[in-house]
Amino acid sequence: MTRRQPGRSILLVSMLLAAACTSSAAGSGTSGPGTSGSATPAADGTTSVVPSASPRAPVPGALEEAACAMPHEQLVRVWHGVEPQRSGQIQMIPQEPNFLGSNFPHSGPWDYLQDVPLFWYGPGVVAALGEVDRRSTIADISPTQAELLDFDFPEVDGRALPEIETPATPPRLIVTLVWDAGGMSVLDEFPDDWPVLRSLIPDGVWYTNADVGSSPSITPATHATIGTGQFPMHTGQTDAEFFLGPDLVRAGALGPVLLMQPTLGDLYDRALDNEPLVGNLSSVTWHLNMTSHGALWGGGDKDIAVLRTPVEADNEGAEGTVWNLQGKNRPYFTFPEYVNDLPPLSSYTEEVDRADGALDGKWRENSIEQYENGWATPARIPYQERMIEEVIAREGFGADGGPDLLFINFKAIDHVSHIWSVNSPEMQDTLRRQDEALGRFVTFLDDQVGSGNYVLVLTADHGAQFDPEVSGAFQVTPTQLAQDLEEAFPSSTGGSVFRAVRPSQVYLDEAAMRANGYTDEQIAQFLLDYTKAQGAPGGPADVPEHERDDRFFAAAIPTSILSDLVCLPEARG
Repeated sequence: MTRRQPGRSILLVSMLLAAACTSSAAGSGTSGPGTSGSATPAADGTTSVVPSASPRAPVPGALEEAACAMPHEQLVRVWHGVEPQRSGQIQMIPQEPNFLGSNFPHSGPWDYLQDVPLFWYGPGVVAALGEVDRRSTIADISPTQAELLDFDFPEVDGRALPEIETPATPPRLIVTLVWDAGGMSVLDEFPDDWPVLRSLIPDGVWYTNADVGSSPSITPATHATIGTGQFPMHTGQTDAEFFLGPDLVRAGALGPVLLMQPTLGDLYDRALDNEPLVGNLSSVTWHLNMTSHGALWGGGDKDIAVLRTPVEADNEGAEGTVWNLQGKNRPYFTFPEYVNDLPPLSSYTEEVDRADGALDGKWRENSIEQYENGWATPARIPYQERMIEEVIAREGFGADGGPDLLFINFKAIDHVSHIWSVNSPEMQDTLRRQDEALGRFVTFLDDQVGSGNYVLVLTADHGAQFDPEVSGAFQVTPTQLAQDLEEAFPSSTGGSVFRAVRPSQVYLDEAAMRANGYTDEQIAQFLLDYTKAQGAPGGPADVPEHERDDRFFAAAIPTSILSDLVCLPEARG
């Protein structure tokens, strides 16, 4: 199979992009237009032009020019990810491969975070076409599943994929299986470590040109797209936190109510008088976005949900130590208590421990106890697999003629990626174990539901981040950028101008901004001119002299101008 290799080509891509942007406002090199600066001595005795803290008026056309210098597909992804009432007032796009975030984040419009597997498998139901080079996104999943069900699904951003035809008899069970962070950046990095998935491709349909389709590529946003067929611009799931009126709230903070569009599970279940089984067997509350609103949806019932977010957790992305369901979701979903009677995680850590030939409490060089007693190791994969099999069997998913819907997220790849990045032996181990689990799961479905009676859709919600030592990326933390913004735009009114700085957007307090005489375009210009020398935690000396004045961002786009960009005609119909 021929695909781009993000892990191997990223340095070349970054050089080409930098060269293409040199003559534009998104270019790198000397400090850009609208920057007032002074020669600042570094610790090594050299100097670097660091823009002064005094904000300047935006250079006419500079923000628009930088936005339009982006690859068009990336700009469209940013637009798909913005809902003006909920998103931050400024969208930030670092120069590839640079990224903004702590550890190894996965939020951005670049191919290495956007390209995902999209594989449809169901012997006797799905045609054995193998690789298909059709442009597709994860928004196509739910309308295509509706075709499999012969169900009249409303018009959405996605479309039904023509290679997946409506069968004479719908399958008894459709399983949506998400390898969290298991994008093509991971699969391409370790092409020999997913032999099971590769062996299944000729017997199904593998879309070689599939991606997320929106940015930020972040869990609540992408899972909502999988479930509804709509991008965040319509679901309102624009980030891990977003505006709700004047307040910033966490996605899922009020239960499923903040998901603005119905899912296939909502509409299909209600249309059939709640006869189908609908369930989600995953890890965190955000994963529910691909399933349903449960009983909150008018005419809906309490769908099955098994997660690991503690009952009283105030962070919807938090994971506990047992299977659970957050308290705010319990009125709308059913939690089968028997799942915690199954063998605990500790039953699976010994296999991980023995993998290197020594039973020493370690996974490679990592203390299993130190890494969350095994939660940050591949041991969590068979632990979850056992729970999934138990729920399918005991609840009767796929046991009768009425088609059921089951949604699963395996989070191990994502967990490992945030700690060790794509470029690590830990990631290779985890991918191999996840692939092995896929083989066991297909065998289980064949035995439990029956070959010819189910369809399995395997995808990822995003890719994973490369180690900057490999990619050549320059990393800035949100904390550092927030500090620099506060210094450049001080408030004399008692309240900060900035509500939050996230990996892809800045949330502003508009009242404080206006009271202090600032504008969103002025702040965006500061970001566009922001250099590596400014973002370095230890100051300019941490950056090679020839890179200190390089701009960190490719574009900084006020949300208010996004739909008016001349290079984005899609925004105007």
